[in-house]
Amino acid sequence: WRTGLLLAVGGEFGFVLLAIALGDGSIDPAVGQVVLTSVLFSMIAAPFLIRYNHALASRLAGAAPPKPDEAPLHIDARTADGFREHVIICGFGRIGQGVAHFLDEERIPFVALDLDPARVREAHLAGEPVYYGDSAEGDILDAVGVERARLVVVSHEDLAAALKVLHHVRRRRPELPVMVRTRDESHVDELRAAGATEVVPETLEAGMMIASHALLLLAVPLSRVVRRMRDQRSGRYRLMREFFRGENGLDESQPAGDGDRLHPVLLSAESAAVGRTLGECGLDGVVVTALVRQGQRRLSPAPDTRLEAGDAVVLFGSEEDLRRAERALL
Repeated sequence: WRTGLLLAVGGEFGFVLLAIALGDGSIDPAVGQVVLTSVLFSMIAAPFLIRYNHALASRLAGAAPPKPDEAPLHIDARTADGFREHVIICGFGRIGQGVAHFLDEERIPFVALDLDPARVREAHLAGEPVYYGDSAEGDILDAVGVERARLVVVSHEDLAAALKVLHHVRRRRPELPVMVRTRDESHVDELRAAGATEVVPETLEAGMMIASHALLLLAVPLSRVVRRMRDQRSGRYRLMREFFRGENGLDESQPAGDGDRLHPVLLSAESAAVGRTLGECGLDGVVVTALVRQGQRRLSPAPDTRLEAGDAVVLFGSEEDLRRAERALL
């Protein structure tokens, strides 16, 4: 299907062939006009066919009638009537399947939606309640019983689709919890504003997992590790969001210069901030995460801390706020 959609697009060479055929009378002029119009329309549609090639091919492939020995891919009203107090998983990729496995272990019913016909067919034949459908469409969510669901989990990375899911769910069930997966923290606020109950930034959670395992290997008590992880989540991953970017960007998923970051400012004897307290320096918009003095690092120094020459003040904030704060310090 994908190859066929791409090959269906006409091009300039088609005009050349058409001109030759009309010139030597190989085709009737009326037929030539029809062919010319078809080529023009295909060229107009080309950007859309290329941009949405995968989605169109998935729909076309999924729309084919199933063979007698295959399980049905599409959900119907009779099937939806059986869903009660269940979890709706939007996207049945690796993350969605992982969530499904844990729900299975706890005997919590779920239904999943996915746009990959092959994946849906295999999962359905294996007995999984997985159906072909676009979770970004309200009628599809109705079909899987969103009115009777306990939770919605958006496990794919498509931001636009996730926002549509939130829109449809909030229109139908304002109180229904919705958990959304996102690649990083850059869209957390947007998703929360759209109605997400929980937003899970994948890169930050990976860092949290590695940190928790490291602490356990260092014999830190499990209760303390759990408490620290809980504090980070409730504080919107404050420590995990504080990092030094470097020349090429430390976070591969976020373009350099985008978002908040850490930045140290070294004070010299001529710096304006020397002899003043942090609170007197006008560092609005940034957070002073640490102060390094004579090789000793102090975390979260108090506002009444008086600065000295040779101090390194570690700031966290946006590029604009960091530049403003650095000018105030120097």
